Amino acid sequence: MWKNKHVVVAMLVAPLLAIFAWYGVDAIVAERAHSAKPGELYPLVARSNCRYESGQCDLRNNEFQLLIRAIEARPDKTTLALESEFPLANAKLSLASGENEVLATVVPAHQSDMPAQWIVTIASGATPPAVLRVAVTVQQSVYFAEVPVIFLQQQTPD
Repeated sequence: MWKNKHVVVAMLVAPLLAIFAWYGVDAIVAERAHSAKPGELYPLVARSNCRYESGQCDLRNNEFQLLIRAIEARPDKTTLALESEFPLANAKLSLASGENEVLATVVPAHQSDMPAQWIVTIASGATPPAVLRVAVTVQQSVYFAEVPVIFLQQQTPD
């Protein structure tokens, strides 16, 4: 079998053709990332640090990323910092726990072409069964997410 040149060449070429076919099919049928269209709604995906006591939560959709950091989490109020590379036109947050929902609206206090870094205080405590609902407007597109508030608890080193 190894003396036949055709078999040897086929065994060398077949893996290369398979790799080229893999990338070729991906280039033809893969979904491309689209630019955000004004007036459309886009969900933000919570990264892994939102699921444990990290003190911050990264939300992302393609190139847009929103970072929510816990500044202060007390039983009577919750203070958060929102950070984004893109200028936000508007931001709304709410803390929902069962039937109760406390709404906090953030209005930009800086120039509209600057990256966003805002501090918002919600007049309610954030306990782990609650969820944080976030909606931000960037260039007339709305990005939204709902994340558990477990990330607001700072993990203390043992």
